[in-house]
Amino acid sequence: MTPAHRESPAWLWAVAVILCPVYGTTASIVFVFSGTFGTFGNHLVRDVMLIIVSVISALALTYISLLLFTFLRREAHTKGQAADFEWHLLVPCLNEESVVAETVSAARTSFPTAHVWVIDDASHDRTGAIVRGLQDFDNHVHLITRVLPNARTGKGDALNAAYRQVGQFVGDNPHRRQHTIIGVLDADGYLSDNTLELLAGPQAFGDEQTGGVQIEVWMKNRNDKRPRPLNGRWKNLVGKILIHLQDIEFRTANSAMQLLRVKTGTVGMGGNGQFNRLSVLDHLAEGDGEPWGKKLSEDFELGLKILSLGYRTHYTRDAHVSQEALPYFRRLLTQRTRWAQGLLECASLLPRLRRAKVLNVAGLLELHFLMIQAWLSMTNLLVIPILTILAIVDGGTWLWQSTSQLLTLFAAIIFLVLPYAMWGPLYRIRAGAKVGWLNSLGLGLLFLGYVYLTYVFYARAIGRMLTGRNAWAKTKRNADDLRQLDTTPLHIIPTAAPLLDRAVVQQLAVELEGREEYAHELISTFAVIWPKRLANVQLATAAEDRDATWDAVASIRVAADMLGAARLAGTAAHMAQFVEAGDFDKLREALPALEQLGTDTVEEIRRDVVAASEF
Repeated sequence: MTPAHRESPAWLWAVAVILCPVYGTTASIVFVFSGTFGTFGNHLVRDVMLIIVSVISALALTYISLLLFTFLRREAHTKGQAADFEWHLLVPCLNEESVVAETVSAARTSFPTAHVWVIDDASHDRTGAIVRGLQDFDNHVHLITRVLPNARTGKGDALNAAYRQVGQFVGDNPHRRQHTIIGVLDADGYLSDNTLELLAGPQAFGDEQTGGVQIEVWMKNRNDKRPRPLNGRWKNLVGKILIHLQDIEFRTANSAMQLLRVKTGTVGMGGNGQFNRLSVLDHLAEGDGEPWGKKLSEDFELGLKILSLGYRTHYTRDAHVSQEALPYFRRLLTQRTRWAQGLLECASLLPRLRRAKVLNVAGLLELHFLMIQAWLSMTNLLVIPILTILAIVDGGTWLWQSTSQLLTLFAAIIFLVLPYAMWGPLYRIRAGAKVGWLNSLGLGLLFLGYVYLTYVFYARAIGRMLTGRNAWAKTKRNADDLRQLDTTPLHIIPTAAPLLDRAVVQQLAVELEGREEYAHELISTFAVIWPKRLANVQLATAAEDRDATWDAVASIRVAADMLGAARLAGTAAHMAQFVEAGDFDKLREALPALEQLGTDTVEEIRRDVVAASEF
């Protein structure tokens, strides 16, 4: 095929050429020639360290400036016809019983024509059973069961198993495979309702040179008031801050990086919300045996391999996938160490990209800078403390010796603080986050510390690589903690009412042109949608959003009434009273009862309607 070579816009080069020397000169004045960190020329080792810090600062500030310029230049995407493509969503799962039902339900509710393929990677919980239960009601839900010892060998292997199954399902027709799109969702991922239309547009898969598209990532629990339900007020405050910082990271800084990569032709694929053309995966399989590789960041690895074949990769902010953020530092540390190590492993693909000669100079520079960022971070981690200690030892009370040194120190702080703290206000301005100005400024300053945590992530990642440790460390789900809470149901369930009134179902059939199969289809749809409806109540209650909770509870009550699920409808009516009173503590206590009752109602549908009618 003809390589999808893309020239970078002229303004990108102009900004880089102008700013890099300016930043380099300024950094040299601040760090090398000001005397604040010692007199240049008196100590060779210190001189080298000062030059290194200046060069790293100039490169980092130039890169961040390019991110800022790109992020502020909003370019809307055009929708296409989703019906022009066939859509298959892959959901790799290992012990995901707490979230898989709502994820499958959300995907099938939003995208009725899409197929959802859950890969159960030898889970020891109820993941497989939950998916099989959904299959009873929906023939677009598929389960791929992997069994030990051929399971738990990495996410890439799980996705490759699904690729083979989907390939068999689609068949060998080249045109159909060209127009089949494979998406990858985390087990907690929700796609925005406009996703498939935007992916079908001319900037995405409407261009046949496009091999992969990544959409923006949001944190779905960003409004949770108690993200750490087993802990007290202060730990919950820390959890809320961590969640907001992750939302800032993905919706501003990470999004800006991807938008810049659109210009350089080097967009990377992420583990959640990536979409790839089946025919391109076939092309990869021809050369590599399988599309996805063995690296810890198998998603980013896949994107680089797609680029090496000459296909385009693209990114859009106008569609998004929501996932849960981690309110626990230890879990965040585990997750980000894995990501950092995976990124470092992908450096081995750079020679392949250079040999392919499909990227322009800007693209190659961007990728190489991305790969060396870990080493630059580690260099700063070592050098800056040494320079500071030497300056204090040599200068005594050097900070207060003159106004010029204080000003220089202030300039150095600006160099280290402003490029990262600015993302807090931009989170409010450009990402549309519902935070006030003061909160956005505070979050920006906290984001600075969050960014510097990458030093820890990269240090751990490098340590793991040097010691040969590359096992895939799974991050525990937040929802797993809720199972440790007291789930004693409240006495709000009208036990005298039936779980499912068959007379109502029969009346539905009469109203639907006398066709009982239409009634069966309607109540089966209720069973598929139920996990998403429950999740809507849980998310709204966690956020203590009165309007959203009212709507979510009302949705359950109305649907249950229509189907004759009187016990569920009555429970929802009781919960509506808690919403009206603004009593979210009572609502939280009632959620386990609602969940269990919904499960019982779905089981009743399965027994009395689906099984009885051989539906």
